[in-house]
Amino acid sequence: MATSRVAFVSDMHGNLPAFEAVLAELERRGPFDVIVGGGDFAAAGLYPAECVARLRALGWPAVRGNTEEWVVEAATDGATSARGVPKEMQARGEGLRAVDRFCAERLDDDALEYLGNLPLSWETDGHSGQRLVFVHANPWNTHAVIAPDADDAVLEQALDAADAQLLLYGHIHYAYQRQVGDRTIGCIGAVGAPMDGDPRPCFAIAEDDGGGWRVEHVRVEYDREAYFEDLSASDFPNAEAHVAALRAARHP
Repeated sequence: MATSRVAFVSDMHGNLPAFEAVLAELERRGPFDVIVGGGDFAAAGLYPAECVARLRALGWPAVRGNTEEWVVEAATDGATSARGVPKEMQARGEGLRAVDRFCAERLDDDALEYLGNLPLSWETDGHSGQRLVFVHANPWNTHAVIAPDADDAVLEQALDAADAQLLLYGHIHYAYQRQVGDRTIGCIGAVGAPMDGDPRPCFAIAEDDGGGWRVEHVRVEYDREAYFEDLSASDFPNAEAHVAALRAARHP
């Protein structure tokens, strides 16, 4: 069925206040034909179980993120390992593993099963007939990065693999869109942990009224400092460094 108005919400990372702020803005801007979740829902933040429960109650279709795979690996002591991890990403430090465990310990078996079974991609056709494909990171796996300044050849490879006129993804926490010939690729930004210099939660709306897909990034405000204070006062691993990165909206 052709879809004309879709919202994409990704990378909540256990930040429930940011997620709730985005939900309020979605309500204000709706209705949508569908709202799609983009992965990395639970780790790494203070409210992993609450974010997953909220997502499931909404009933959105959703795709799997890389942290879903890492958290399931932590919860199963490696029995279910992350899939398709590029060799350069296989060495995962103890700090990141501690965050995975923090999240896994707060999710019940039902939530972990839900996260582990999410699909890699979601797709639809717009009223123009143009194909839109949505993934967490890239069309091949949930881990490898497509950078905003990647060569056109890299972007063309991803668009070809997705067989899409519009390819959207999350993962890098950096909102952008680029034209590659007559096709478009872009990151929808992050809700819980933006890392593009703007700390406000970001999501995207794609619309196709018959003339092809158009993408709008939307930023919202929430009480960041209250969340940062709660995070700092918690037993979240290396909380102060995490708060510093969230406040600066830059990777450490």
